[in-house]
Amino acid sequence: MELKNYPKLLVKNREQIECNFIFCLWKDPSLIDDYKNVVNGTDIITEDGMFYYGICQQMIKAGIDVFDNISVETFLSDKEVLKKGFEERTGFRAVKEITELLNIENIDAYYEALTKNNMILNLYNEGFSVEKDWDKIKQMSSEELYDYYDYKLGNVCVGKIEKIKGVDLKHGYGDYIKQWDSGQSIGYKIGFPMLNYNLAGVHKKNLLLHLAHIGNGKTTSAINMYALPAIEEGENVCIIANEQDEDEWRQMTLASVLFNKTDYLKSANKKMNRQKFVFGHFTDEDKEWLSKATEWLDNQIGKLEFISLNDYSIEQVRKIVKKYSKIGYGEFIFDTLKPEQENSDKAWADFSEVAKELFMISKKEDVAIIATAQLSSESMTRRFLDLSCVGKAKAISETASTVVMFRSLTTEEKAKYKAYTFERDSSGKYSKKRNVIDLHEDRDYIVIFVPKNRFGSTKFQIVYERNMSFNTMREIGYIDIAYDGFRKK
Repeated sequence: MELKNYPKLLVKNREQIECNFIFCLWKDPSLIDDYKNVVNGTDIITEDGMFYYGICQQMIKAGIDVFDNISVETFLSDKEVLKKGFEERTGFRAVKEITELLNIENIDAYYEALTKNNMILNLYNEGFSVEKDWDKIKQMSSEELYDYYDYKLGNVCVGKIEKIKGVDLKHGYGDYIKQWDSGQSIGYKIGFPMLNYNLAGVHKKNLLLHLAHIGNGKTTSAINMYALPAIEEGENVCIIANEQDEDEWRQMTLASVLFNKTDYLKSANKKMNRQKFVFGHFTDEDKEWLSKATEWLDNQIGKLEFISLNDYSIEQVRKIVKKYSKIGYGEFIFDTLKPEQENSDKAWADFSEVAKELFMISKKEDVAIIATAQLSSESMTRRFLDLSCVGKAKAISETASTVVMFRSLTTEEKAKYKAYTFERDSSGKYSKKRNVIDLHEDRDYIVIFVPKNRFGSTKFQIVYERNMSFNTMREIGYIDIAYDGFRKK
């Protein structure tokens, strides 16, 4: 983008907009981490803006965290072209004069102005009549601007996309039978055969809820069960997170790959676990294995995108899903589903509305959405998990097609229960004869319940051996947990 390519009306204040934002970063360089998405030459387009923002980025990269006269002069001392350009712009005196006038508490407002102006210029590039609408859009925020043009597009298409049309369910089954025969009704692959079979995968146009009590591994299990198997099958997965940041997700993801998708745990000298990712000080052998894990990710056809939500709202989620579904992303993992205002009087009602909105988004955009959420604290003592264990937010399960819940097995249960699988008969089909499997008291097991399943049975539970130090889960077999929902408290 170049200013000369745009009508003066649209870029009238562009230099001031960039100046305010960029020199807030010069005043407090630590803020640049909050705006890593700003790209020089794309989001910053004025000549002076690209110059000062470029120096800012380079100094941060060089480890300089205070931009005073001495540090700037020292940084530029061996960079003749940059030094000359800096001096032609009156050197540090200009920087000092501007930064003294700016209040860094206003940086969000300056960033908002930059975002909005970039949206306007992009709309102009795409042929929208922003000049004609200028009197309206100049009063809008970036969010209102997005909604305004989304609304205009919706009006253009009304009656064409949303038109109600009945279909004849009595006839026309030939093509559908061919589709069903080819397995098109099977959803995205789940990483464990028994669960995948019983759920028939994760389905588009549907919401799957993945629930557990606090601290029981909802996020890490979602990586192993849904994210990695999908990209392995060539599907594109988008993770939307509102609690853990990029660094934490990178650690969880690479740890899951290292311990589940490479032969690391079979190696003779294995010393890595999840904590080692935090403590660091990797050996050369550790680095070799980490390289193999990154190579595994590189070799997968499916993409794995991560988006951190700083401002959690269902509207933000809607926009993300709408955008990424258009570029080939079919599976979305939303971590963690919760009320928009957790302390409000209507928090639990809001929670249910958020779940309803997620389902409607999945249906409209033809994608599968997996949302993690927490089981109620009141259900901590329950052994048999059902929909009542969601507590006050029970209504969140009403719109979901599939609800998966899990908890840890107690020491008492490990001694009491047996897991089992079914033997195959001479034709290779599963029979009713069981192979019984003992559980070990010194191992960690979780049991999965599926109290809602539109694609199969809800009468089964599956037990997994888990090692949270290595992000590993191993499917053991079915288990029969006695129902305890009516016991007195």
